[in-house]
Amino acid sequence: MNQRGITLVELVAALALVSIIAVAAWTTLTIGINHGAAETSKTMLQQDANIIISKLSAAHRLNDYYYLQFVGGNLEIKTCNDTETPGVMDCGTFNRLSDNSYVYSGSINGTGFATWNSATIIEPKKKHVNFILNVTDDPIKTARAVEVKTTLTRIITH
Repeated sequence: MNQRGITLVELVAALALVSIIAVAAWTTLTIGINHGAAETSKTMLQQDANIIISKLSAAHRLNDYYYLQFVGGNLEIKTCNDTETPGVMDCGTFNRLSDNSYVYSGSINGTGFATWNSATIIEPKKKHVNFILNVTDDPIKTARAVEVKTTLTRIITH
């Protein structure tokens, strides 16, 4: 007999082969999406850390002295400069450097943020500052973190 069509065994074999290919493709796609999300998150952490370091570096170079404080999980800065009147300094108010969506830690000259009881004065004309900033997106869920180590420098005058 001259029969046309496919047998049940051929159909099952074809479905099994298509299923294997679909599972492999889905797994590859899922891994790629997860990796892309992780890298995007880490890039955002790095950008946030770089912005904070840039702001600190600018404050270090432009001001006679400034204060840093760590309040409620956020890093804040208050800058001060000499005025026309001798002995009188013009200080602004504390401005937040960090973003609420991340967890910050680190140290200045070896003193960790968590141990600060009050504002720490930084005098750029007298001493360089070794600064370590750690930024974490969610320590409970993903624990993606970035650490930036830098030294804030300026010509030292006495």
